[in-house]
Amino acid sequence: MSERHSFRARWVVPGDSDPLEDGVVEIESGRITALHNRHDAAAEDLGNVALIPGLINAHTHLEFSDLSQPLAPAVPFTDWIRALVTYRRGRSHSASVDAIESGIFESERSGTVCLGEIATPATPSEAEDEPGCDLGQYSSPHSARPVVFLELLGLAADQHDRQLELARQHLDRPPLPGIRCGLSPHAPYSVRPPLYAALVNLAQTHRCPLAVHLAETRAELQLLREGTGPFADLLRDFGVWDPTAIPSGTRSMDYLRPLADVEHALVIHGNYLAADEIDFLAEHQNISVVYCPRTHAYFGHAEHPWRQMLERGVSLAIGTDGRGSNPDLSVWRELQFLRQRFQQVDPARLLDLGTICGARALGLDEELGTLSPGKSADMTMISLPDSDGHWRDVLFDPRSEVIGTLCRGMRIGE
Repeated sequence: MSERHSFRARWVVPGDSDPLEDGVVEIESGRITALHNRHDAAAEDLGNVALIPGLINAHTHLEFSDLSQPLAPAVPFTDWIRALVTYRRGRSHSASVDAIESGIFESERSGTVCLGEIATPATPSEAEDEPGCDLGQYSSPHSARPVVFLELLGLAADQHDRQLELARQHLDRPPLPGIRCGLSPHAPYSVRPPLYAALVNLAQTHRCPLAVHLAETRAELQLLREGTGPFADLLRDFGVWDPTAIPSGTRSMDYLRPLADVEHALVIHGNYLAADEIDFLAEHQNISVVYCPRTHAYFGHAEHPWRQMLERGVSLAIGTDGRGSNPDLSVWRELQFLRQRFQQVDPARLLDLGTICGARALGLDEELGTLSPGKSADMTMISLPDSDGHWRDVLFDPRSEVIGTLCRGMRIGE
């Protein structure tokens, strides 16, 4: 027999239709069957809460979920990378696995139902000759289904074949329920252009999502343009700098153009994209920029062009990055952070950024992102302040908190 549930909330905010005051969501076999605000004696009354689509974290690094505070120094960015690499190298593989498990649990408790996760390949000794990353560590009996992007690095020419083989093996693995595989050529300063092109082609062939950190800092743009600056010094320190690796005069656009034919491409951060690059993104809806608001603030970047991107029609989603640059993994707190600072932005647009926009970016919008009949019954419960205000006024109130998740009709956390 199929399982049927129904839940009543002060507000049901579907994301693709008008919000329902005193609304009811009906669920059968883990899928939404109806939304209404009629009397339903069988509905469980959740009280003074809003039911919204399950939150989507389009970009994170769960391996750093054991950090209690962001790594320092935040400035210059290349010193933060040094601190990050030192931290990663200084702990055991088992500690990293534990951190990922902790991050999944935290994400679920904070209302996230899907993650765009950047996974670092294990070394042969850590993986016991199993290449890439262990997908099993991302399996959850509850929610937080991940898209696992294998992080690939190779600025030296002799790394090309090995990194490409790791990528192929990652994509050719037997599928696990609820887990989708993707590729992440890390960044322009860590992936040689021919390897980047080969990985983009591989993503096209496999029709898998691809994520790249791009235009994150001005120092990155200087490296591409001139082959000088803090990143050149960092790469020399790491023993991987090759002045011939990146042609002089390279721009972020040179990394954007190849993404035009990738089914779902994610540009992570995009803090310093130029006007013509934003125009290019507006013309290619398959490419989404993932903005990480509190990480952006932590590094003290110039104001992010996210509102300009919205006006131009660029696909934009929200991520938390990782605890290496963020105090937690809560997408909800990212949205509240934006609401407090940009009150002129429509709350409905903000909610879209943390739900359906992330689902589209990851290629999961037919399953997640809105409370629509036929979609998976993945919902986030938000406690609301005692007020008679309209949902637009109370949803992102600083007192509103995630109190749990309904995943396929099953209650997670509270």
